[in-house]
Amino acid sequence: MIARQLIPAIILLALLGLSHGLAYWSGQSAERQDQQLAAVTRERDDNAAINDLQQQLRRAETAAASRLLTAETRYQKGLADVQAQKDRILAAHTAGTARLSVPVKAASCTATSPAANLAGDGADPAPRAELSDTAVGFLVGLAAEADAVAVELNRCAARVEVNERLLIKEEGS
Repeated sequence: MIARQLIPAIILLALLGLSHGLAYWSGQSAERQDQQLAAVTRERDDNAAINDLQQQLRRAETAAASRLLTAETRYQKGLADVQAQKDRILAAHTAGTARLSVPVKAASCTATSPAANLAGDGADPAPRAELSDTAVGFLVGLAAEADAVAVELNRCAARVEVNERLLIKEEGS
């Protein structure tokens, strides 16, 4: 008889245990879903942040490439201008439309004819010696090389500036 009285209590305990088990499993499932939702939300936010940073980097790289292209174009134009100026000076010298000369001491250069002596006292007011074709070629070539070096230095400075801007943007991101 006692066993018959215990059967409803055992059934009640089993049902209570089963309901607590279901409640625990349901709560655990809800907690797991909340954690998964939080993880998915974090991943979405992280991916959005990564995409934003990648777009910023692409824009910065595009701007840097544009500035480098501008600097390279300016460099090529500068070299062409240097060469054109050199050619123009040498052509003018060869044609006789431009004379290159250097000042000399008055005593070392005397006028051979009285018509050439404008001062009238035996000394040319501004005695000059004209340079030979070889000397003109050398000096104009040397000046062109110096100008080309200046153009190259400007190119290097432009590249450094572009790289510094790009690094500052990357560090700021």
